[in-house]
Amino acid sequence: MLGHCWPRTNETPMNWRKHFDRVLPPFVDAKRERPRDMLYIAQETPPLPTVLAVGIQHMLVALMLLIYVVIAGKGIGLADAPLRDFVSLSVVVMGLGTLLNSLTTRVSAGHLLVHIPDPFTMMAFIAVTNAHGPSAAAGGLLAGGIVVIGLGRFLPRLQVLFPPEVTGTLLVLLGMSLIPGGVERAIGLERGGIAPTSILIAATTLGSLVAVSVWTGARLRVLALIIGAATGMFVAVLTGDFGAAEMAKVAIQPPLSLPVGNYIPPTPTWVPAAIIPLVLVLVINAVDAVGGGVVIDKMNNEKWRRPDLPMIGRLLNGMGLCNIVCGLAGTLTTCISSANLGLAHMTGVAARRAGMVTGVLLIAISCLPQIATFIILLPPAVVGAILIYTAGYVMVSGAQLIMSRMLNSRRQAVVGLGLAAGTAVFMVPGLTASVSPELKPILGSGLVVGTMVAIGLNLLFRIGVSRSRELLLDQARPGPQATRFLEDCGADWGARPEVIARAGTAVGEALETLNQARALAGPARLLASFDEYKLILTLDYPGPGIQFAAPQAVDWQALMDADADDAALAEAMATLPGMLIQKLADRVDQGERDGRAQLRLQFDH
Repeated sequence: MLGHCWPRTNETPMNWRKHFDRVLPPFVDAKRERPRDMLYIAQETPPLPTVLAVGIQHMLVALMLLIYVVIAGKGIGLADAPLRDFVSLSVVVMGLGTLLNSLTTRVSAGHLLVHIPDPFTMMAFIAVTNAHGPSAAAGGLLAGGIVVIGLGRFLPRLQVLFPPEVTGTLLVLLGMSLIPGGVERAIGLERGGIAPTSILIAATTLGSLVAVSVWTGARLRVLALIIGAATGMFVAVLTGDFGAAEMAKVAIQPPLSLPVGNYIPPTPTWVPAAIIPLVLVLVINAVDAVGGGVVIDKMNNEKWRRPDLPMIGRLLNGMGLCNIVCGLAGTLTTCISSANLGLAHMTGVAARRAGMVTGVLLIAISCLPQIATFIILLPPAVVGAILIYTAGYVMVSGAQLIMSRMLNSRRQAVVGLGLAAGTAVFMVPGLTASVSPELKPILGSGLVVGTMVAIGLNLLFRIGVSRSRELLLDQARPGPQATRFLEDCGADWGARPEVIARAGTAVGEALETLNQARALAGPARLLASFDEYKLILTLDYPGPGIQFAAPQAVDWQALMDADADDAALAEAMATLPGMLIQKLADRVDQGERDGRAQLRLQFDH
């Protein structure tokens, strides 16, 4: 009977697998080369003590930011035991999201990306819950999660939206967005005014972090956060910023408590007035996650060239699933922690196994309210120091991304105006003072405004830019003319400078070789075409083609000896241009047709 089912449906298990692969592509790990300043990258396996030490530090940073969950819980009217369970459930979701990111599944980034409570969604979550009820807020989170999963599915096809100048601008603005919160905590502004003791705690913490991560060996570097936080805590105890009052709050918490029973997750309902604002803020949260994905991707690869959009697509799939879990659990949504990205760079450990340990530790700690409360009560100045360190690292990463490609006036405008728009929102609060509450999450965020301006200008300035060009070379000075032509093309296309330099050298050597061989019977044409992955140059000229000998080892020392045969030396020297061209280009092809020869050079980009 079963055998007759397949012809009627025209589907086999293999066909279903193909359809599933199109919807959720399987995990494919990228090829990476470890950067000099990293100890372990994503796919590597650090020793167990290192994994545990790094995992504990990432857990500490994530728990330091639980204050956003406390604010959200109090904002929707929770207190005492229900608030404690609300916070504990949020920690469980943070652990699940972190663990999912560290796995190698169809909905996993496969990187050390830690989830924390999302401060950006917090106000929308409180407003929707108070206006329409917790069930409506839960339904809005479910809808937002589905939309984010859809974004993850189509993101790999949107490479044109995220060239390096746009992603670099996004990262610079992401770093800038961390500065206000970091500085406010570091100098005590959240208490109502500048506090000298907070400045002392933050300076001690930041100084310790930098000193350990810069001047110590690998064993101490992986403990950078613990050492920095412990130093800051010591100063806080001496100054009276942490003491008996905080420990009393810890003591009243039960030593062991499962995150169930006191807070009952609401049943989701579909209310359009609740769905629309939450979907909008979750989409913006997804844009922020793209920035985090680019940072961790670049951190793990010395030869990073462009964002790994399939990986970032899987990251958004996982983010969408976490949003759905938050809706079912009735908790505040999570986001990718920029502070933990700074910690990964600080310790030099970005192995995904450390993320697995962090996720498991977060889930376990949700049952230990005393430990979670202790970490929540750590001096804000310690958290501020970590955010300031992270802001500096993320902004430098963004600047490196921007400068990794050649810039012309169009690309300079994309970067400059994008940064100007985002900075204006950050620095001039009056710009968004009259914006309606519904649009505040979008127009009130310098990160969102600057990124949208950069994306829009990038699409606008692509109009009229051809991806293939042709130049008739001057027979008298073809080399300099070809070099200038390639530099102009590279700037318009946003090519990597080193690729254009290699291409210019290879074309110059080819033209010199053709001139010396008197193979040019007339002016040559240089055709250039470019996409994000390769640059192809074709030198088309009237005359015979020249065959380049296959590269082979030459004993130059023997040829330079006084007794060596001059003819052998001359023959070896004659092969140098061909060897250099084949070394510079990733692929060399030649052909002849209708009395014209073509030399085709391909450069991987």
